[in-house]
Amino acid sequence: MTDLSVVEGGLTSEPSLAERLKARREVLGISQSQAARELDVARTAYRLWELEAARPSPDRWRLVARWLGVSMTTLLLAEGLITEDERSEANTASDRYEAAMGETSDLATEREEGDFFRQAQSFIDRSIEKGLLTAEEAGHFRDVFDRIKEGLAEPQ
Repeated sequence: MTDLSVVEGGLTSEPSLAERLKARREVLGISQSQAARELDVARTAYRLWELEAARPSPDRWRLVARWLGVSMTTLLLAEGLITEDERSEANTASDRYEAAMGETSDLATEREEGDFFRQAQSFIDRSIEKGLLTAEEAGHFRDVFDRIKEGLAEPQ
């Protein structure tokens, strides 16, 4: 996995999704058309993602994160959809899940039925049942996903 972090003035700054896509494509030595094929999207859509003129729909987020070799939390942070604190909380919960279950939360969530948001809610429910999330943590994560979903529905 290639680290695509950018360091500015001694502080780590998360590269945008567009920067990550372009850097990954260049590392692979492929064209935008080839990257679009790998991500199963139209070349124009991919090109707009690299230009920051559009963003992938939630149903593409997991595929894009996997192609980039980053976690969903890193992708959501790069898109400005969660805060650094929320990423830290999610990573702590993910680490706890992986230690207990032997797989990443991203892989487990992807197996859930439904769209991105339904998968997240189902995963939260299962994590509570397994004692891996407290009710307070679950409520907080549900609020985050609700905020993201509502934000995507608002006109840009």
